[in-house]
Amino acid sequence: MNDVETLRDDTTTRTSAGTRLRGWALLNWVPIVLVFASLLVTGIVTVRHTQALSPLDEWVYYDYTLKIPSQGIVRQGESIGEGALEQMSCYGDFFGQRGDPCGSSYSDVRSYPQDGKTTADIYTPLYFGFTWGMGEIIHAVTGLKFLTAARLTGFFWLSGGVLVLYMLMRRFGIPKLVTLGIGLAVIASPSTIWSSTYISTDAPALLAGGAALLFAFRAIDRRRGAWWLIPIAVVSIWLKVTTIFGVGLAVLILLMYALWHRRADPLDSGHRRRLLILAGSTAVAAVAAEVIWLGIHAAIAIGPGPSQGLAAPFSWRGLLDLGAIFLSPGPLMAGGWNAGYGIPNLLMLPMTWVPVAGIIGVLFMATRSIAVKSFGIATAISAVAFAPALFFAMNVVLGSVFPVIPRYGIALIPAFVVAAGLIVRNRLGTWITVAYGCVCVVAVIAAALITR
Repeated sequence: MNDVETLRDDTTTRTSAGTRLRGWALLNWVPIVLVFASLLVTGIVTVRHTQALSPLDEWVYYDYTLKIPSQGIVRQGESIGEGALEQMSCYGDFFGQRGDPCGSSYSDVRSYPQDGKTTADIYTPLYFGFTWGMGEIIHAVTGLKFLTAARLTGFFWLSGGVLVLYMLMRRFGIPKLVTLGIGLAVIASPSTIWSSTYISTDAPALLAGGAALLFAFRAIDRRRGAWWLIPIAVVSIWLKVTTIFGVGLAVLILLMYALWHRRADPLDSGHRRRLLILAGSTAVAAVAAEVIWLGIHAAIAIGPGPSQGLAAPFSWRGLLDLGAIFLSPGPLMAGGWNAGYGIPNLLMLPMTWVPVAGIIGVLFMATRSIAVKSFGIATAISAVAFAPALFFAMNVVLGSVFPVIPRYGIALIPAFVVAAGLIVRNRLGTWITVAYGCVCVVAVIAAALITR
């Protein structure tokens, strides 16, 4: 029996062909519901946002987006443009209006955050080009203000992310109702509200991490097109460098599977060799993509960037403290629930349990197959070691360190929730999962409608 078959739910494998066919027909509704829920949540929450900017760097992201048609790229040392200056002066951000008075010349750039200089130059134009293009289309069709239209582009990243998550759940044989409940919880999570209803470079991370994981398992399952993992890694890095965590997890899974597959089937050297080549090529491509971009970034710089006051000296205590950052509160809670909505903290509390519960549960299931063992152990390593590794790498490369926060781990969310889905094995757990996802979605939408 191959790895795909061993991962199927025991009950499903014993059903008749007719029952499986009916189940498949019903299962096709799950991605439709998830995409519709994504549209509903991102649409309502985004439209109910005020014109005040998000505190999570939306000011500089909005500036980058506005500059796409005129210059295509933002350079280090560049000043914020008039459009974003006006937005900050007239509407402010989480901390209120700042800078020159609304309607003035906006010439006193030092009265703005970071002396009116951009901090978005570290990003390629890839995300912002998409945001500007789709934002202009939404603006033209709906008549909404461009900031709102640009924010609405988060729907495309989120819907892509939940579709990939659905395909991952299918690959692992996770029941359709469990997939639905978990998908709805992801859609309603604080991480999604922050990254998919504002202009945010975190928006593509769920899709990027899920896609890397999906194509790693396509390679393990000997399916065609697994080599797409290499360009996915490159594009992911060019969208945001922290998606390296999702790429790193995919590479680690391939390496572990090749190691254990050698013991289980020493004669199948060809498959192991292909997996090792793919893992190595993906890792090299991801690192090369970032090196190339850093070279371009340095070459086009026009001056030093602003000091954000975040750099700090390296400490071993700080490194050790990061070992739990992706476990609690975890990336589903990235940004915290401070979006201005009256959501009870107790409702979101189970999302902080997902990484720990999922990882512990899937490790206990690791004897079921080589694929589950590789997935479980690699996910556990990524949750504990990836944040400290980034912290240490910053010290080596930069000579100082910056805070590593839960939202840097958004690309790991697909692995965490798949692990959680694997441990839901009975009817009661299934219906609790579905009920929880539905309640979260309803609560988020209701709060958005009531509080604005």
